[in-house]
Amino acid sequence: MKILIVDDESLDLFIAKKLLGLEFEVEGFTSLQETVAWAKSNQFDVVLVDYYLGPGIFAHHVLKELLALRNKNYKAFVLSNHVDDNQSRELRAAGFDDIIYKPLTLDKFKDYLKGIH
Repeated sequence: MKILIVDDESLDLFIAKKLLGLEFEVEGFTSLQETVAWAKSNQFDVVLVDYYLGPGIFAHHVLKELLALRNKNYKAFVLSNHVDDNQSRELRAAGFDDIIYKPLTLDKFKDYLKGIH
């Protein structure tokens, strides 16, 4: 299984890649532009996107760009410390499968993949 992670915080990205890399193939980027460039020629099974990626860029922007490249044949999760009910509804309407609250753990991630949480 190949996982794509997008997080503007380099340390958070590093930790998530190391953690999930224990059991999965993982690629990660800190910007929307890098993510889209990579996704144009690579496949993935799951995308994890940090909710806030910098001024004016949010998780749904990343998913919109990915959906423009290919049909959604992957699971999409938002990584966040907190989102309110309105934001949660907007994220699900944009196409995200669920929201995984930080801190991310390997067991938590696997539970979300199975739909158990």
